[in-house]
Amino acid sequence: MSAAQNTAALAKERLFGQGGLRDEFTKLATGGRMSDSESIEWEKLDLGHRMAMMLLAGVDGDLGELAQRAWRELPPTEREAIKAEVRAAKAAFSRLMALSGRW
Repeated sequence: MSAAQNTAALAKERLFGQGGLRDEFTKLATGGRMSDSESIEWEKLDLGHRMAMMLLAGVDGDLGELAQRAWRELPPTEREAIKAEVRAAKAAFSRLMALSGRW
């Protein structure tokens, strides 16, 4: 890994990693009421979408029950797998235009 890549990776971790600047700014903006951006996003996500992401991530078990859990109640390996699938879905869906139109 080059020095530039290493620096970029460190900056990304500092911004978006657990307890990073995004979480810090969320805590400041909400007066400490909400301090974990990932948990907040997971909580606001529709149950069906949670189940779909868990299925794509290869999570085993009763997805209806597992999807009702809070983000931090999921094991770290499952959280990482779900996050990878969310990134893949975001990249794939960002290219869709005609399918998202209302005409």
